[in-house]
This record gives sequence, structure tokens and C-alpha cells, in this order.
Amino acid sequence: MPRKPQQQRARHTVDAIVEAAFIAVAQHGAAGATTRQIAEYAGVGVGSIYEYFEDKDAIFAAMGQRFSSELVELIQTVTPSIVRVSLRDAIHELILQTASFLKKNQERYLRCARESVLMEKHVPFGPVYRALSDLFLQHAIAHPEILKLQGLQAVAYIFINSGMSTMTRYLNHPNPSFSFEELARGLADMAGHYVDKELEKNAAAAA
Repeated sequence: MPRKPQQQRARHTVDAIVEAAFIAVAQHGAAGATTRQIAEYAGVGVGSIYEYFEDKDAIFAAMGQRFSSELVELIQTVTPSIVRVSLRDAIHELILQTASFLKKNQERYLRCARESVLMEKHVPFGPVYRALSDLFLQHAIAHPEILKLQGLQAVAYIFINSGMSTMTRYLNHPNPSFSFEELARGLADMAGHYVDKELEKNAAAAA
């Protein structure tokens, strides 16, 4: 049975294996990546992998956990600055920040994000959605006019999930016909247009 790393050296080994797995998936795809390749990239023997991971799926699960944790950290880091700007600019900036996150380390995360099976099965998106929901709530508190919108929680859910889903589909597309900047601006404008129209309706009703 695989053991949990207790000592610092063991934790470094596990970190190296997970990082090597990102490299292997980026180079060979989720289906093509093997434990032998992962061991080679990590600079360890194949036996070392099985000391800590039962199989390749267990490594993929650790990759998913790292991906989710780092994305949550990014969202929490940018939240204080993003809540100060308009909703349209906030969504645009968040999408660009996410793109930057995906492109770091020679686009390893971006290439892994294109592996739909890996993303859907192994990445725990629950914490990511909760971090996004918290960002949306803090933004609404900083912009009290948004709090007046009907069904705010439903609107937030739609914006967050549709945006994440659209971004994932875009990244999985082998040859998109428009740029990521156009996608980011389109999603931001869609949300901003909705909010502007709802605020106009509220103002007209109050007049």
C-alpha cells in the first residue's frame, strides 16, 4: 500500500513526481503519459513512484488537487483588487489572470487543461467555484447597486459556471477561430450588459 510522505525529503519526492506528471501529460497527453516517463522526468526510479502512488490515476488525482489549490490561491490573491472595479472589468481581468496562470511553466497547465478526461475526472472544481462565488459576493458588497438585482445568487451561478465551461471548451478546441482576448472581452461584456440592463430596469421602476 502506498505510504504518505512524512519527512521533508519524501514530500520533495512526491512534489517532483507530481510536477513530472504535468510535464509528461503536456508532452504525451493523459492517455500517452506513462509512469516510466513520469519517473524519468522526476529523476526517480519507477519503484519510488509506487511507494507513494497506487497507480497513474492516483498521480492524476494529485495533479488535479494541485491545479485546483493553485487556482483557488490565484482567485483569492486577486480578489481584493478585482472587487474595486466594475463587474465588466472584474470578469475581464479575472479571465486574463486565469489565462496567465494556465500559461505559466511553459504552458504545462494549459496543455493539461486541454485533456478533458483528466480535468473532468481528477480536478476538484468545488473549491474553485466557492472561491469564485466569494469573489462575486465581495464584488457585490463593494458595489451595492448590484445587490439590488433580483435573483443575484442564480445570476452569479450562471456567470461563474457558464464562464468556466466556455473557457474549458475554448481551451479544448484544437483551432479556435478567435483569440483568447476576444473570448475574455466577450464574456465580460455579456455579464456587464446584463447587469447594466437590469440596473436600468430598476431605475426606471423606481422613477
